[in-house]
Amino acid sequence: MVCAVLYPFTPAISELKTVYTFPYPKYNQLVMQKRNFKKYFKKKKESALIMRKQTKLVAVLSTAALLAIGASMTSFAAQGWAEEDGTWVYYDRNGDRVTDKWAKSGNNWYYLDSDGEMAIDTLIEDGDNYYYVDINGVMASNQWVAIENEDAGEDDEPDNYWYYFQANGKALKNSGDNVSLKTINGKKYAFDDEGKMLYGWVASDNAERIDNTDGDAFKDGVYYFGGADDGAMTVGWLQMDITYEEATNDEYKYVAPVFTDDEDQSRWFYFQSNGKKVQAKDGDLQKSKTINGKKYEFDQYGAMTAEWSLDVEAASKSGTRDGHSTSATNSVSAKYAEQWRYFNSVEDGSRVSKGWFKVVAAEYLNYDKYNDDEDAWYYADGSGNLYAGEFKTIKGKKYAFRNDGRMVDGLKFINDTGSGLSVIADDDDTYPFDDEDRFDENAPKLNKLGYKCYYFGDGNDGAMKTNKTNITIDGDNFNFYFEKSGSSKGAGVNGEKDDKYYLGGMLLKAGSDDKYQAIEYVEKTGEEKGWKKLADAQDVIKKFDLTSDTSKIEEAKNAASSFNKKTDDLKELYILPEEKNNLKLINTSGKVIDKKGKSKDGNDYVYVTDNKGVIRVIYVEN
Repeated sequence: MVCAVLYPFTPAISELKTVYTFPYPKYNQLVMQKRNFKKYFKKKKESALIMRKQTKLVAVLSTAALLAIGASMTSFAAQGWAEEDGTWVYYDRNGDRVTDKWAKSGNNWYYLDSDGEMAIDTLIEDGDNYYYVDINGVMASNQWVAIENEDAGEDDEPDNYWYYFQANGKALKNSGDNVSLKTINGKKYAFDDEGKMLYGWVASDNAERIDNTDGDAFKDGVYYFGGADDGAMTVGWLQMDITYEEATNDEYKYVAPVFTDDEDQSRWFYFQSNGKKVQAKDGDLQKSKTINGKKYEFDQYGAMTAEWSLDVEAASKSGTRDGHSTSATNSVSAKYAEQWRYFNSVEDGSRVSKGWFKVVAAEYLNYDKYNDDEDAWYYADGSGNLYAGEFKTIKGKKYAFRNDGRMVDGLKFINDTGSGLSVIADDDDTYPFDDEDRFDENAPKLNKLGYKCYYFGDGNDGAMKTNKTNITIDGDNFNFYFEKSGSSKGAGVNGEKDDKYYLGGMLLKAGSDDKYQAIEYVEKTGEEKGWKKLADAQDVIKKFDLTSDTSKIEEAKNAASSFNKKTDDLKELYILPEEKNNLKLINTSGKVIDKKGKSKDGNDYVYVTDNKGVIRVIYVEN
């Protein structure tokens, strides 16, 4: 029995170039058609990978698709389509097979290869253009197609490459050296000169994907086009893992010290509306960018700065830490410290443009505090730079900032040098004042060196205190007085105030057991300056190298008219000289005994003062 194989597009028998027969009548024409295709498929690759990508079309192999070719093809005689040996061919009007050309049937285009056979499931290079025909041989249009990568398995090579075929079937591709962006369904993509969709990092002047095997493609990359199965141009923020060898160098400790410990990092990048990342250029170490009202900075490769960062250019003009030594705590200049900015955490990165923040110092700002992991308060001005080496009024309150930018707190002696502040704490090696005796000893020395005493509250306050203030030193409470106004506002009073005497702001008063103590004004060249207490009467006696002489009754009366004792009443008698004698007497409240009279201390010594309040006689009764 002879059976004509009549495909759905089959013309009349008389028009057939070849009539196919087979001895199996029980098989219908659909079964036979599948066999013929299966036979051809063994010569070709398995299939193209076609995946929906957002609104991308997907080709689906089905029985209906297999029949579609025949349904769309028109009838022919000598010229036209024919099925031969399980594949389709096309004859021109001369009866020759058409090769390396396109042929149309119905609404679809098909490609005849160099053998004249209809191509299926393959990428077609036709002149300067690329096309794709699916498993049915139909030219793809308006759709994404994933084609197997022959180099898959090699370094940084994907399993498949994606192509986009336009309405005319041509693959989108780049026609020059620079990246040309293509918009598909509202998103931007880039392709190489062979039509492969670019993904990952891409340079602007070379339309090729940058190999990221070593994780450092971000250095040369300007655009980022997502993953191998995405490819949409990135706009806005993107965090990614990178390998950043240069970040571990010492120089990077100025740019972003928080990232210097490990070359394997997770960093934020920002891509502008044109797809290009923000990055420093022309030799600059950093680039500033305002994003949604906040300030950020990015390094030469576009990695976002976080935490501490130095404006290196500005700092180089104002002086830096000599040799950037990490051995000295206060060796930075105020002008240098002012150029440091703080950019919040590695997950935030927005600059502290103005206001307070409490953090650990940068290594090249204060190595000791950095090494000890000790935090401190800082204040940034409107440009993000630190206040450093100066007094500053903030919201009506006055503060002091060390040369390295740390806010001063507690009781400190400060010398304003004009180019910064020299700050001495109570545990200073040379001039400690962490207890009353040391304060009395060293305050005059610090005064002589140009230092003034200030009090800035506790560590979380820092506002300068004025007027009367109680301060605890070594567990004991002391009364201080700080100037309320003028150029010395906040400085401790040195000298008399309201009939009381102060040293570095500390009220000089007799101890409760002493009842009365002498004070004197000292000003030794290069050594001391200011009022200080003498411990007791014996200190007064030693000071003037006095010898007791109870017979000098008349001399004592001449020295202090309030003295009226007899020789028999005296156990000891000391007469102080009139010259170089400025000793005053204070009681337990700090009040100065400023008139003639007699005052007995806790050790039974009686101080006799003249009408100016100067101590002139000391005696002990029998």
